[in-house]
Amino acid sequence: MPEQPGTINQLIQQVVHHVQSHHPEALDLVFDSLRVDINEQVLAGAMAILSSDIDQLSWFCGYFAGEINCCEDNYKPHHPITNLAKILMKSGMQPFVDFTPYPGCRLVIANTAKLESLPEDVKAVVMEVFDLIETPDKQMQQMNDAILQELVVGGE
Repeated sequence: MPEQPGTINQLIQQVVHHVQSHHPEALDLVFDSLRVDINEQVLAGAMAILSSDIDQLSWFCGYFAGEINCCEDNYKPHHPITNLAKILMKSGMQPFVDFTPYPGCRLVIANTAKLESLPEDVKAVVMEVFDLIETPDKQMQQMNDAILQELVVGGE
């Protein structure tokens, strides 16, 4: 049965609220209970609402990368994926377009041309802190498919 637009809008608002309150367990409850197509709609809607708030978006990236799994993780002093996401966004890259948080505390950079065009000081920080591994397009597609499957957990 297809979800009603009002229900999807309510889910989007819930996700935005849980991101703003940094509540990963509540996000798990939402995303783990939905079909993948609904997850995609909810994610896109939440990203649109949060698009101007780099701090919240970078936290959301840390959540999707598995860096922030429970509320207690919010109090840890060091979140490298969250910080890298913030640096990339401040430099003009878009999450889930130019780069995607990937479970296992990784970011997958899809737009390598945009990465290469970043200011040298930003590229230096990225290179200093993170190991960059070039991945062939086919393997990249497999990784993206795996991310979508991660969102399906319990939703079908």
